[in-house]
Amino acid sequence: MLAHARQALRHSPVEIESAANPRLRHLRELLESGRERRRSGQTVLEGWHLLESWLAGGRPVLQLVLPRRTFQQLGQGGEPSSPASRREHGRSPSANPWQRVSPQGLPGSSIPSGEAAGMNGNPEMATLAAQASWLVLDDRLFDQLDIMPSPSPMLAVVETPRPALPASAPGHDLVILDRIQDPGNVGTILRTAAAAGIRTVLTTAGTAACWAPKVLRAGMGGHFVLEIHENIPLEQLKAQVGALPLAGTVLQDGQSLYATDLRQPLAWVFGNEGEGIDPELQAQLGCRLTIPQDPGVESLNVAASAAVCLFEQR
Repeated sequence: MLAHARQALRHSPVEIESAANPRLRHLRELLESGRERRRSGQTVLEGWHLLESWLAGGRPVLQLVLPRRTFQQLGQGGEPSSPASRREHGRSPSANPWQRVSPQGLPGSSIPSGEAAGMNGNPEMATLAAQASWLVLDDRLFDQLDIMPSPSPMLAVVETPRPALPASAPGHDLVILDRIQDPGNVGTILRTAAAAGIRTVLTTAGTAACWAPKVLRAGMGGHFVLEIHENIPLEQLKAQVGALPLAGTVLQDGQSLYATDLRQPLAWVFGNEGEGIDPELQAQLGCRLTIPQDPGVESLNVAASAAVCLFEQR
């Protein structure tokens, strides 16, 4: 897909060869700093799978970041017809380092059809990728970034989705993440929720940021079919939940999950890894559930518990 997006480029990719380059410094901050992600309203997707899932929803990409070796592979050794790149050493770029460079008159017909159109034969995805600005890093600089090793390394800088809270409570199942701190747990629950047909997720303060790169990696694209509302105060949760009963797992005085009628819509609450559900929320549970298990084990990991609950209801 990116090979054909590269053929459709109408601007010159920027090559970065200096570790002091402001664009590279900003990219590092997005990868490593929650404060910078909040300030800029941007985050970073890692790898081909997340990029494909993002583009499949018709979402624009601000920046594609590739190591030079990958960029050359896309051009089959740097064919002469590909756009020339411009190198940036330590000089300053534009005021907004991720401002999209708009292609001039990008024709849809320049994207081949069929297999050549890219993943799943979708020319629109290749077009969206071609409309991003492209940053090509020296291989050494790319390999120094704080990302997971990948056989097909690439990054995409995107705007963080921030959907508005609905004016009224939904009448369908939703999930509340209460102070879950581990990024892997948060991402895994989001992936599970999406697979189980959940469409709305609310988080309380103290929950790991859902759009952080580590959470996105664990979510494996589940984010992109969910409406995620973060840092909702407990007093606002009531308005968002409405008449839905709160359901959550407890260690004592709960009814077996497998003996409970779960056919009605529920607001599932999954709590902190060490402390469980906040006492104020726990007191409001309409369904206090336990997951039967071997007595030699105290409890399940919260992500495992969420998977058991959501798919038992499904």
